[in-house]
Amino acid sequence: MQKICKPSSMAILRKRPLVKTETGSQSEFFAEKRTKIKQEEVVPQPVDIDWVKSLPNEKYFEWIVVRNGNVPDRWSKPLDSSILLTPASTKVPYKFQETYARMRVLRSKILAPVDIVGGSSIPVTIASKCGLSKELISPRDYRLQVLLGVMLSSQTKDEVTAMAMYNIMRYCMDELHVEQGMTLEAVLQISESKLDELIHSVGFHTRKAKYVLSTCQILQDRHLGDVPATINELLALPGVGPKMAYLTLQKAWGKIEGICVDVHVDRLTKIWKWVDPQKCKNPDQTRIQLQNWLPRGLWTEINGLLVGFGQIITKSRNVSDLSKFLPPSDPRNSLDWDLQSQLYKEIQQNIMSYPKWVKYLEGNPELDVGVASDDEHEGETDKETLVKLEDDIPVKVED
Repeated sequence: MQKICKPSSMAILRKRPLVKTETGSQSEFFAEKRTKIKQEEVVPQPVDIDWVKSLPNEKYFEWIVVRNGNVPDRWSKPLDSSILLTPASTKVPYKFQETYARMRVLRSKILAPVDIVGGSSIPVTIASKCGLSKELISPRDYRLQVLLGVMLSSQTKDEVTAMAMYNIMRYCMDELHVEQGMTLEAVLQISESKLDELIHSVGFHTRKAKYVLSTCQILQDRHLGDVPATINELLALPGVGPKMAYLTLQKAWGKIEGICVDVHVDRLTKIWKWVDPQKCKNPDQTRIQLQNWLPRGLWTEINGLLVGFGQIITKSRNVSDLSKFLPPSDPRNSLDWDLQSQLYKEIQQNIMSYPKWVKYLEGNPELDVGVASDDEHEGETDKETLVKLEDDIPVKVED
């Protein structure tokens, strides 16, 4: 049997701030540590769907934001180390705990499209662009817009999806005279050819126009005009795959029944060998392997964490273009886009190899949030359950 060992001692990168500062060695990108997020705050608990449906607008949004962890300064709040722990029999990637904790700190310093126009953000962002405050979005309409946004996002950049959603919203308000904008009843008034025209910028727009209208009709006929709250019912909708279903279930209903694995999560976890690329031929197989070892308390946030980095890999993006989706009062308008671009470049240069990524994160002391090393956990490696990875980085694979 081929011997599997830990990588040799990791080289330390040049210890320099990620940005220039005039106030000493502390980088302007990295704030002081904040109160840690506890285990009980992130481990998913059962959801009473009837109770969720009964919530008025304000209470629903308060609950869903906390439930999904979409709170201010989400990534800058360190996780309690207990969240990152796994049973002794579970094998995890090399230096996983420390690397994951450092990734969260770095993620807090970048603005990615998913933060403004991804998943659960699209309805609120687009409503704001159309002059509708969050208070005017009903929970039912919000859930519908989450589902439709997810359906349109397949093989399409978030920014492009957002413009398509904006076109639908404006059409509903300006041509159909529906004050609330994109409601189920309004969408069902749009002809398939017109909808195709409104979403023409997204990938496979003609097919998606058909799927959207068919789905809306099913919601009206079979689900009392609301988005289904089970994975099987969502997967039964036209054009809805596992990634879309799990993301909608989480963002619309607060149910975390599986990890949402999209193209970015699929790509990075394979590059880093967090899953076995030879056995994971599609994102759903990646999801199953990832769920075999990733601590359940991270299932809610892993998509948002990795998607942010994955979008940065796409060098065709101009980071400053994101500002057009921000309302004038949004504090993110004051970001230094040159510094954001600098961070983008550093991440692009290091993220495509797990050993190099680990070294990069270790080489920036500002990212050190004091999470305990998992060296003692690695010492219990069972060679028979591991795949030989580049630079001898082990990861458990599905039986």
